Amino acid sequence: MSAVAFPSSGTTTVVPGAPPAHDPLTDRLLAAAVEVFTDKGFEKAGVAAIARRAGVTTGAIYSRWSGKHEMMLDALDVVMLDQLDQLLSAGRADAPDILSALGAELVVRSDAADALVAEAMVIARRDPEFNEMLSRRLAEQEQKLAEVIDGGKAAGLIDPSLSTDAIVTLCHAIGIGFAMFGSIARPLPAADGWNAVIRRLIVAARPAAGPDL
Repeated sequence: MSAVAFPSSGTTTVVPGAPPAHDPLTDRLLAAAVEVFTDKGFEKAGVAAIARRAGVTTGAIYSRWSGKHEMMLDALDVVMLDQLDQLLSAGRADAPDILSALGAELVVRSDAADALVAEAMVIARRDPEFNEMLSRRLAEQEQKLAEVIDGGKAAGLIDPSLSTDAIVTLCHAIGIGFAMFGSIARPLPAADGWNAVIRRLIVAARPAAGPDL
């Protein structure tokens, strides 16, 4: 999934599965959505409750989203799904460095992020439309990560015989798994030990005669 995009002001045409235009009120609405989805769960969280939490009417929501499903997607973007975009915008183009940074962030958990990911997985299981919307967002983020991996292969930092799709799938599976752990309050490994494992995996992915990472 990609981070929310932020043009200047005004309302936008609702496109299913697409991030809304960004303005201060959109920020406030998404923050309220995160709180309400986390407090009440998706099924019990009403659009009216989100609007009340943000101090506005429901019209402010429906001018940006068609309903709760799209709000959930963008709430997920806000709390946890923009790490890769942040790394890329900061100019960190080295594939092993990016993978290492993404891995390190996994042990820095957010209760809100974990709760929303757990909710999203349940919704996707039950709702084919939301499943499709979520899959599109995931595909956007997977494409960005695939480009990082392929860049690492071209630079001789990642073994080109390894499947890019398999690496990307592993990264997402680990990330979602950590969110599930967080939702049940499972203790996580210490950062030093976890980062050592991530580093070892990245080193193992380098070409046999490649440069030191």
